[in-house]
Amino acid sequence: VSADEVAVMKDAELAQFMQQHRLPDGNYDLPVDGWDELSREDRSLFAERLEAQKRSLAQSPTACSRPLDLDDLDSRLHRVSPNQSFSLRPQSEEFARSRSPTPPYDPMKDEIETYYELVETGGRPLYPTDLVQDIYREPHNYSELLRPWQESLTQLRAEGIFQRQLQRWQNFRRWQNDHRNCEDEDDSFPAYVERQKLWIEANYIKKQGAKRLAEIEANPSCLKSGWDLERSLRERQRQLCREHDCRGFRDYVDAVKRRLACHGFTQHFHLDEDPTKQDMLTTWIEYLNYEYWWLDKYTSDIKRLEPEHDKLWQELVEKKVLKPHETREFVRTDASGMEREKEKDQARKAYERAESEAKQIYVLTQEDPKRLRIPKKKRISMMKYGTEKLLAARRRLEQARSESFLIVQFVRA
Repeated sequence: VSADEVAVMKDAELAQFMQQHRLPDGNYDLPVDGWDELSREDRSLFAERLEAQKRSLAQSPTACSRPLDLDDLDSRLHRVSPNQSFSLRPQSEEFARSRSPTPPYDPMKDEIETYYELVETGGRPLYPTDLVQDIYREPHNYSELLRPWQESLTQLRAEGIFQRQLQRWQNFRRWQNDHRNCEDEDDSFPAYVERQKLWIEANYIKKQGAKRLAEIEANPSCLKSGWDLERSLRERQRQLCREHDCRGFRDYVDAVKRRLACHGFTQHFHLDEDPTKQDMLTTWIEYLNYEYWWLDKYTSDIKRLEPEHDKLWQELVEKKVLKPHETREFVRTDASGMEREKEKDQARKAYERAESEAKQIYVLTQEDPKRLRIPKKKRISMMKYGTEKLLAARRRLEQARSESFLIVQFVRA
């Protein structure tokens, strides 16, 4: 999906797009390319929109893949009499058995289900299901295995590996079709509606799911905007994610052979114009080319953006924004972001305190009926002190914001 297309989405469309690519652990795996094609200002503004939507979705109960059972919650609250105090302590076994709590979300269960879906569609999971529990418990023991599928260079997470593999494999299957001018299996609106129903049945609690399914049955057009967005993103994918200068299947075959040869792969193979008739080894050779295409694209992007990247770093150095421990690597970490956010928060609180104190001084020296009891020279001195402290706090807050913005610009460039 192109960054240009995502950037022009309205807030509601952007929220829906992010929800469609939300991982079980609450993070987002957005299939977006071409950030470098946006200007620095546009990248910064759009990144702020993404962060705002992420915060909004995090606060929204509908953003969770396991919605809260409101009927169950209402039932629990009614069990507490007005004269009872509400406690989080365990209650009697009889009461515990009588209620039907919202099932806890189990990321390993979702991961295992995705494992089998990946296998059924021809993909190869990174590791067998009997390792899921161990890997979730001690991911650092499997760092070499997990590293290629991580979203962050500084963190190692076990969650969502099979989901990312499945999404990657599905995108490869679309790539195969696009280079053969084949249509997707069924991208009609009725098929989209059925897919949404299946997703609701699998992810919603029974009562909430039944309610949502009833809404869809009564008015299927409520899903129209989501379908339009999906089609729009798919068309963008068709245009941008493909071998260049290919006017037909023969050109595509030649392009695949050239790219693989450039990477040292010389084994003979024969691509079939009908991908469903292609043997698995050939399909995996074609998949290898797909990954090399992305590798070559990213390598090219890095070379093209490196001069601008170096320029931005030099600006940070010259403006003395960086602290001694803030290296190119460190500023990309979560620790760096948390450190800068803490500084901004402290500066904001200091400004608020200074502003409150300045207001108190103003009232005391300018409005209070007893103000004349304070010598004029002292009142002037108090006003000067309050004003200077407020201005200093404002400058520090602006500096903290500016430095954070410049570092974010560098990281996102």
